[in-house]
Amino acid sequence: MDKQKQLTMMRFWLFGTFVIIFAAATIYLGGALGLGLAIVKTIQFWLAFVIAAVLSVVMYFVYKAILDRQETQPKEPPVKE
Repeated sequence: MDKQKQLTMMRFWLFGTFVIIFAAATIYLGGALGLGLAIVKTIQFWLAFVIAAVLSVVMYFVYKAILDRQETQPKEPPVKE
């Protein structure tokens, strides 16, 4: 698989995972704390998701750097015995 395809797939999965976690956390935490959707009015709720979003972006760029490093490293020729 080429680098651009891998990066596109990584963006898709990071965004999808973030959206699913956001929805699940909103519903389950709101229900568990008895706040319902009023949980979105708390600063801690938004702070947690800002941190999660930043970590997702960082993970994307770390993955991109790993792919770049793999691309620039010379491939060793097979060893003949």
